[in-house]
Amino acid sequence: MKIRYAKEQEYNLAWEIAKELPEWFDKNGIINIRIDFNHNNVIVAEDKNKIVGFLCYTTECGVGKLIWMGVKKNLQRQGIGLKLLSFLEKELKKIKIKTIEVETLPDEDDYEPYKRTRAFYYKNGFKRIEYKKARFKGWDDQILLEKWI
Repeated sequence: MKIRYAKEQEYNLAWEIAKELPEWFDKNGIINIRIDFNHNNVIVAEDKNKIVGFLCYTTECGVGKLIWMGVKKNLQRQGIGLKLLSFLEKELKKIKIKTIEVETLPDEDDYEPYKRTRAFYYKNGFKRIEYKKARFKGWDDQILLEKWI
């Protein structure tokens, strides 16, 4: 397993993984992932010359912002997400970033895929720091999680 920055021509491969995960990424999410890949940093997990996971991030005001992450469904729960997150932490430490933030559905939402998402973040040191009410009709409330690195 190799974790590295994606080449621009690999963005589509990572995007295809997101499209295969409708439990996490709805139609609007898929559109936004494509946009965000073109304007932020994209890390990929490569196994046997195939892209099997991705993580998209940026920085803002000295804080790392994990925007999107996904792993092929048949390879989830095998440590790929942790490897992507660990790579991100090392990259952010190089530029003296001390925290990573990520938004996700709140604990009060019992939707099973996001129970697993939150469990992953909590297990890996993220703590809930804020509850954000949806700003627009049809959007979901979110929680902001933070990890000190």
